[in-house]
Amino acid sequence: MSPAGTPEPTAVLEALLFLSGQPLSVAELTAHTGWDEEKIEQTAQTLAGVLREEKRGLCLLRVAGGYQLVVRPELYETVQWVHTRTTELSTTALEVLAIIAFKQPVTRAEIEKIRGVSSERLIASLLQQGLIQDLGRKDSPGRPILYGTSAYFLECMGVDSLSELAEKMPQELQPQAGTETQTATTLTTEEQDERTIAKSNE
Repeated sequence: MSPAGTPEPTAVLEALLFLSGQPLSVAELTAHTGWDEEKIEQTAQTLAGVLREEKRGLCLLRVAGGYQLVVRPELYETVQWVHTRTTELSTTALEVLAIIAFKQPVTRAEIEKIRGVSSERLIASLLQQGLIQDLGRKDSPGRPILYGTSAYFLECMGVDSLSELAEKMPQELQPQAGTETQTATTLTTEEQDERTIAKSNE
């Protein structure tokens, strides 16, 4: 039994494995907890027993020299969970997403004016991934599409609202009043194919 105010070792181990989502080696667990190998193995055995006896949805596996929390095999058919592969956003895609998040509602021409390069392909990719959405049309010549972030974007960022996201931004990264966002003059290989601005869209 742990001293008052000290987390149970099984709770610490369960939390680490849950956060990892993948196997953690004994060396990695030692680095996180400061425990020796004997304590890690004893704690793992205790946790495995608790999960088994309480018929929890997860079980503890010893795999690849470490430990991993996985769904109990008998629950596979009941849960019917299908993993979908996530796509890591490029630096340029993140740049466009940031502009949309803090300038929305915003048109493609306005995004391109800030970045200095065409952003059509990046916007299409963000739409496909569900991170941004079509907010309607701007009441101006040509009635361009207005873009904004989606509820899924907030979910990915772990925030409840855009105002909360802004509050979490480091002070040095917050836009200063009266200044326009400028982009770096060095272009990536991806952008070099798109470096001509569609001035007709401005």
